[in-house]
Amino acid sequence: MNREVAGLSLAWKLAAELAVIVAGVLIALGADSWWEQREEHRRAEQYLEQLLVDFKSTERQIQSTIAEDEKTSAAASRVIDGAYHGRYPPTDSLELPTGYQQFRPLTGTLTALVQGGDLRLLESDTLRFELVAYSATVDEVETVLRHTEAMIWNSTEHVIGGRVRHSRSALRSATSGGSGWGQVDVAGALNDPEVISALQVQAVASRIRLFNLRHLEKPTSRLIGLIQAELGDR
Repeated sequence: MNREVAGLSLAWKLAAELAVIVAGVLIALGADSWWEQREEHRRAEQYLEQLLVDFKSTERQIQSTIAEDEKTSAAASRVIDGAYHGRYPPTDSLELPTGYQQFRPLTGTLTALVQGGDLRLLESDTLRFELVAYSATVDEVETVLRHTEAMIWNSTEHVIGGRVRHSRSALRSATSGGSGWGQVDVAGALNDPEVISALQVQAVASRIRLFNLRHLEKPTSRLIGLIQAELGDR
């Protein structure tokens, strides 16, 4: 009888010890899971804060680039229209509007988030989908803008800069990001079909740039709002 009681006591003791061990393991796993979730929330918040800074900077760049390209496009169109209608300036020099403002969006954080597999850290499905779509859009826009820069460079430097510039004020390089305004002879410029053709390329390239920059403007603003809302919920 005593042996049976002793056996039962030992069994209960072993069961209790096992329960304590299992409980300890579960508590440890729960603590690890809590800590991991806490770290993931912290990383997600850091991503969101940096994305907000990047997108706001990109939005300012978009607005600034649109403003400058609008000026260049309008000025080039005025010169072309004047040449076709014989409205020449009364002076012996003319400012030819050429060039573009460089657009370099801040995409390092976005690229790291999308390509590095950390999108899962973001809780909002809408935000994740928007970021993936934006990443593709900004790549497309940058590709088009680089193409227009090559168009403008080839037309302004090799035609306008090389053929009609006669003063010491050199055209500022288009690839420096500034507008190139060179003084040239009116008669020599506005009666030269290659110069007019180059200005037409400038005007068309500027319009292409404006269309693509405006295409990027709304999703940039929308993402800023989504990120601000997400940060406000934390």
